[in-house]
Amino acid sequence: MRASEHFLHGFFWPQSVAVVGATNNMYKTNFRLLQNLVQLNYPGRIYPVNPTEKEILGLKTYPRLEDIPEPIDLVVSGVRPEFTKKVVEQCAVMGIKRLVIVSGGFSEAGPSGQALHREIAELVKSKGIRTLGPNTLTPNNTANNLIISFCRVNKLRRGGLSFAFQSGFYEPKINWIFLNFGVSKMLDMGNKIDINEVEALEYFHLDPETKVIALHMESLHGDGRRFVEILKKVSLEKPTIILKSGRTASGSKAAASHTGSLARENDLIFDHLIKQTAAVRAQNLEEFFDLAKAFSYLELPRGKRLAILTMSGGEGVMATDAAEMNGLTLASINRQTLKKLKGNLPPWEIPLNPFDGGVVMQFNFSNLPEYFSSLAVIPAGDKVDCAVMQMPPNMADFVFSGAGLSADDVQTLRNKFLQSFMDIKDAGKPFVLWRSALDAGEGELINLFEAHGLPVFASADRAVKALAVMAAYQKRRTAAGKTGG
Repeated sequence: MRASEHFLHGFFWPQSVAVVGATNNMYKTNFRLLQNLVQLNYPGRIYPVNPTEKEILGLKTYPRLEDIPEPIDLVVSGVRPEFTKKVVEQCAVMGIKRLVIVSGGFSEAGPSGQALHREIAELVKSKGIRTLGPNTLTPNNTANNLIISFCRVNKLRRGGLSFAFQSGFYEPKINWIFLNFGVSKMLDMGNKIDINEVEALEYFHLDPETKVIALHMESLHGDGRRFVEILKKVSLEKPTIILKSGRTASGSKAAASHTGSLARENDLIFDHLIKQTAAVRAQNLEEFFDLAKAFSYLELPRGKRLAILTMSGGEGVMATDAAEMNGLTLASINRQTLKKLKGNLPPWEIPLNPFDGGVVMQFNFSNLPEYFSSLAVIPAGDKVDCAVMQMPPNMADFVFSGAGLSADDVQTLRNKFLQSFMDIKDAGKPFVLWRSALDAGEGELINLFEAHGLPVFASADRAVKALAVMAAYQKRRTAAGKTGG
């Protein structure tokens, strides 16, 4: 099967979208559902549905779905739960086969909500209406600017990373996600009245635009055997990161309070199932996003030999500890590398791994961009598989302040600093940085770096952990390939 033949393809590539419950009131969350489609220039036809409005955001508005004179590929329903059944019935009459139920108040809302959930589940199944949600947002597709969100989305960054979520925890972070990641698609499954994680995984496996998959789950709704079967295949071809919350009894009950679904599967059993595949399990939210960043930005390392470039001896020690604790080894830096660095080294002997660039910088203040470029010889060494570097403290002052310089000179200096780190990246080994200053200026510099494919992590420990997980994934995938999976 090709991706275009999978039923989820139509959710990501609709030619027309009807938004039921659209509003002119900018203080209501439903306003954003339409605003994003209009302001991000979604190229398909958009039909707002509201019984009291004539026009919303310049678009003709229809009182009911039945009043729309043209075919509708996707309906997004934001009406209250008690009115949702009517929307489903209208979809059935009109032959609409794709529905997103944004509203909450179903299986998570006590006996009456659970009864309504069951009633609508039976109705969409009997009418052949594939349904996302309830209590959900998305689908999002950066290739056609299709964004279904309660947040105003400012800018999209297109890439090969696709997310599937069971919870809306990502929604307040959506602009941060689009700023920091190259995203292909996002799917929020919500209460999983119909569409579940098995089908999401199946589609992302088929989708040629998806290179890395990041999947969040609170419960396994689909067929467990099918889930593992697909995961075994897809994780060998595309790095697949899984965050499973609701791991404890208390966490499972908490999950039920907002999705209505109790995660009954034993976490040890779930962990055992994941270990039968090449998928990577994230232990927490920070690691989930760290690994999504690492796998989507970087090529896989050939092995576990790490070069550490630091601006502080103390940070170098921490990075060295992190390497050993996560299964990486310190790479040997050969004499050829030493010879190439000789002109930049202090007059006494210093270790080359970890390499204390802070000391060396004191001898190279005259041309820092050239100095940073020279460090590319370290990851380029034939005994180095990957490299990690601390961002130089106060570097943002050099890059952005430009005291006494013209705007053109500041831009030239900025480009030189950027190119010096791109030279290290271009050594051909997975290369990551970690933060030093933790201030706003450094944050601006990180945005510049990451826009050019240089991932930056919050600490040495998190940067090293990401590389270690990638090296372990490569090893598992190679072993699985050699044994036939």
